[in-house]
Amino acid sequence: MELTLEHAYDAGLDQVIENFFCETRIHQKNEKLGSRNVRVAELTKDDSAGKLVIEREMTTSAPVPGVLASFHREWNRVRQEEHWFKKDDGEWHCEFRVRIDGVPARIKGVMRLVGNADRCINYVALSVLCEVPFLGRKIARFLAEDSHAKIEREYEVIRQFL
Repeated sequence: MELTLEHAYDAGLDQVIENFFCETRIHQKNEKLGSRNVRVAELTKDDSAGKLVIEREMTTSAPVPGVLASFHREWNRVRQEEHWFKKDDGEWHCEFRVRIDGVPARIKGVMRLVGNADRCINYVALSVLCEVPFLGRKIARFLAEDSHAKIEREYEVIRQFL
């Protein structure tokens, strides 16, 4: 399953990328999103690159279909790893992976944060793959829909902070 999104910010590129890497904001954002046991496992950033690893427990955004219940619990341990690279003064690029403990699927994607000192847009492309026989497409579809809902909620929270 593939998912593409565009998130416009009425804030400059530097302000948005700094917000993404602010440990205080990460904890505030996750609190607003209802995550628990949030841990910033790694946070490094300089003028040209950055790495962010966040571990947390999350619930799904919608009830889990019965056929998928054996793969999902009420609270799931999630690890998100982001590798950011500055392309030029107007663009940052990110490759990311998300792992949900106990769920046999791969979630990965890219982000392009493009803009100037006044505005920017984050272009998000997400791919969900699950190779479980018979159930793989259902699991991938559910995870893509759940990810979409969570990404949109996160976007709204980030906009509130800016």
